[in-house]
This record gives sequence, C-alpha cells and structure tokens, in this order.
Amino acid sequence: MESEEILSDTLISKNRLEALVDGVFAFAMTLLVVGLSVPTIPKAEAATELPAYVASMFPQFLSFLIAFFILASLWIVHHEHFHFLRSVDKIVLWLNILILIFVVLVPFSTNLSGDYPHVPIAPLIFHANMLILSTLFLIHWQYIIRQPALLTGPIHPDRILDAVMDRVPIIVAALVGMAVVLANGPISSMYMYLIFPLLMRIVMWYIHSRRAAKRASPA
Repeated sequence: MESEEILSDTLISKNRLEALVDGVFAFAMTLLVVGLSVPTIPKAEAATELPAYVASMFPQFLSFLIAFFILASLWIVHHEHFHFLRSVDKIVLWLNILILIFVVLVPFSTNLSGDYPHVPIAPLIFHANMLILSTLFLIHWQYIIRQPALLTGPIHPDRILDAVMDRVPIIVAALVGMAVVLANGPISSMYMYLIFPLLMRIVMWYIHSRRAAKRASPA
C-alpha cells in the first residue's frame, strides 16, 4: 500500500503535457510558412519576373513540405504514444521537453536549408535537427513500453515492432541525407525523406501481408 502511494506521487497527469505538445507542434507547423516570403516586384514587371522568382523558390517549397509532413507524422506518433499512457513520470516529462526543444527548432533549420540549399552547413543542420528529433521519439517509445505502471494495459508485440519500424525511416533518411550532403549533393539530400518512408511503407505492407497469410493458414 505504501509503495503504491509513493508510485502515485511520482506520476503526473498527462493532459497538461498533451496540451503543451499540441500547442508547440501547431505553432511550429504554422511558423514554417514564414520562410516563404512574397516578393516585392513592381506590378508592371510581375508578369515576367514573378514566374522566375517562384521557380527559384523550389528549394524553399521542398524544405517546407518535407518539414511540415515530418512534423505532422511525429505529432501522430506522439498521439499514439500517449494513447497507451495512463499517466507520465518525470522521465517522460523531460523527454517531452527535449522533444519540444527540437520541434521549435524545425522552422529555423527548414528556412535555413531552403534559403541556402547549396551551402552544405544549411542542409546539414536540417538533417541533424531531424535526426535528433526522431531519435528522441524512438527513445521515448522504448522507455514507455518498458514502464507497465504508466500504461493503460499491455501492448501487443506486433504493435511494438510496427511502432519501431514507423520511427526508423526518418532516422535513416537523416543519416543518409548527411552523407549525400558531404558527397556534394545538398539539394538532392532532401529527397531522402521521401524515399525511405516510402520504402518502409512497402516493407511494412509485406510484413502485414505475411502476418495475415500466416493467421489465415490452417494450424
């Protein structure tokens, strides 16, 4: 009885933390668009100058779209994490604080890589931001599944494996993106965030198909 009281004292309601995380994600995702500035071109020259200017903004649009979808997918991941949580302890709390530090850095690293796509340090900072952020989410998940006192109930092993494989593509994309930047391909490095999640979707589809076939086969 005494141990249960001590444990309850170390647990924290998850509602306020969820509200904070939702607010920070929403603000960061909205702030991404600030990097897409409207040019000040005289109206008389707009018909000839504007198409070329918009075309030159392709790296900025690419960085914006990739960062927005990554943040959206990580917000969904965070929602999945908290779906299994009954309450949070101080470690979960501080892991979330660390995650939010790198979430609010995403608009900066995105705008930097979009404005200076040919300068290696700019996309490297973006990839480092994504690598740290996605790694923190993986650590967050690994900690949660090892704390039954925090959970609403047991998590099926298949769900644990699926969750890990959902979080790995961004880590791999960031690492490969860094390698591509160092191999003198700063702009092309951004496509890693399209390639590896797609490849992982194909792998996950294959794994789920195998599971379904195994369940359907007679014992």
